[in-house]
Amino acid sequence: MLFTFTNIICIFNVLGTFCEEAAVLDLFAGSGSLGIEALSRGARKVCFVDSARAACLCISKNLELLNLSDKSRILAQPILGAIRKLEKGGEKYTLIFLDPPHNKGLIKKVLHRLDRSDIVTLSGVIVVGHSNLEGLPQDLKTLSLQREIKIGQTFVSWLTKAGNE
Repeated sequence: MLFTFTNIICIFNVLGTFCEEAAVLDLFAGSGSLGIEALSRGARKVCFVDSARAACLCISKNLELLNLSDKSRILAQPILGAIRKLEKGGEKYTLIFLDPPHNKGLIKKVLHRLDRSDIVTLSGVIVVGHSNLEGLPQDLKTLSLQREIKIGQTFVSWLTKAGNE
């Protein structure tokens, strides 16, 4: 997992009040720390996605302990399939966290999919954690890099959605 405690503090310092009333999608959610932090900062709802059953059970327990289950949804399935399911349901998200396993090519696959997707709202923000060995794709059409911060061997990048919905 790329997002450490230090990275999480950095991310939310940059986001400021952007979480307030946001619809959040937490991809490769792991323990759910990013989505849960967004809820604690006023997010309206969070959809957590992870293909690992153990991760989804962990998220569920964390949400129950914090009494946040009513503002949450957990999808235990592969990320690209979850994106298709959310698109079919007409879901829209203003903030998306993307924290895949290191150096597996998943960042490019998922960002290309989100680049073509209408689940990212106009002016929506995607926060990506990635290693220094795995860059962002350069051929995105609707997503553009707004900011990038290097923390050790990790980069945290912010992309925004532009264009017509």
